[in-house]
Amino acid sequence: MSKTFNIKCPSCGVSQDVELHEAVNVVSQPELKQELLENRLNRVECADCESNFRVDMPLLYSDPAHNVLIHWIPETNTLDKEQIIEDFDQSLEQINAMVPPDIEVPNVRLVLTRVELVELIFMIEAEMNVRVVEYVKYSIYTRNVEKILPAKFRLLLNVQDSTDEELCFVIQGVEDHKLGRELRYGRAAYQSMCELYEETPEEFIEMFPGPCISARNLLMEEEVEG
Repeated sequence: MSKTFNIKCPSCGVSQDVELHEAVNVVSQPELKQELLENRLNRVECADCESNFRVDMPLLYSDPAHNVLIHWIPETNTLDKEQIIEDFDQSLEQINAMVPPDIEVPNVRLVLTRVELVELIFMIEAEMNVRVVEYVKYSIYTRNVEKILPAKFRLLLNVQDSTDEELCFVIQGVEDHKLGRELRYGRAAYQSMCELYEETPEEFIEMFPGPCISARNLLMEEEVEG
């Protein structure tokens, strides 16, 4: 689904009408999924100064094969993370209340950045347990409190560079978006936690209730509260 928007170039300030996508369905629009993964979706070239930039706007990613809907809602100057999550939770409760009990509700997720959207897509397609992955991130953060500050750095799972023996995590700067060093985590330990999740999922769900499942957000909330 696409729509025409009037966009102002961040470099020269000239406005132009451009067609941008508000939704991606991986079944009917596989080419848009590829554009998203390659950071080409909703990119604009200024007709005046030829500057190339990406327009970040709310996007609905639908994957019927995995029965998942991922909403990407970027933070803005007028809408911060806490307000986005609160509003989304309320909307989701209203939607769930309207769905008949015999209808299977899709697995709904919320992300706030494009890189988290791409990471989540790869995790879902690799059939990884997202809550367990975030628990692993939580452990890495807390064991490296002086080196990996949640306010300054994201931990991203690189599914493609992970192996049968190790999961590959990459540190990314929040402000400059630069990728830093890699951290390796034993896949056997991850699998053990997945087995624990199957036995007692309540603890993981209570820790990461969703739909925005994020170790970084949880740690930042704990820092504010504590």
